[in-house]
Amino acid sequence: MKKHETRLRVRSYELDFFGHVNNAVFLNYLEFSRVEFMRSLGVTFEEFYRIKQLPVVVNVTINYKRPCLLDDEILVTTAVSKVGNSSFTIHSEGYNVTDGNQLAFDADVTLAMMDTEKGSSSPLPDMLREKLNSVTWSQS
Repeated sequence: MKKHETRLRVRSYELDFFGHVNNAVFLNYLEFSRVEFMRSLGVTFEEFYRIKQLPVVVNVTINYKRPCLLDDEILVTTAVSKVGNSSFTIHSEGYNVTDGNQLAFDADVTLAMMDTEKGSSSPLPDMLREKLNSVTWSQS
């Protein structure tokens, strides 16, 4: 499966005191690329609201490799790395295109399905499981 690609540009308000993208901003990059990835699969939040189940982030691991600076173009690749009974993991890699496509960060984000009426964990909906399984890739 070809990984989904999302491009973005570093904006001035994302920088820290040292002129680098603030560590917390990478969570926004991951969220943006994850939503675009899900949209590419035909999965929308409207569908989640309709079935009263939402994927919620339960774990994030980010490895920072190189700094990103003002106006750098970042290419984020996104793919499913694991599908469980009630959760799935998205693996992302961020490349600084401006800096010769250097790996700037990689991350794993685990999301669990939550039943919005009960406020508890629920199994992945069949439509989501099928779409995620069709695009799962191995990092090996």
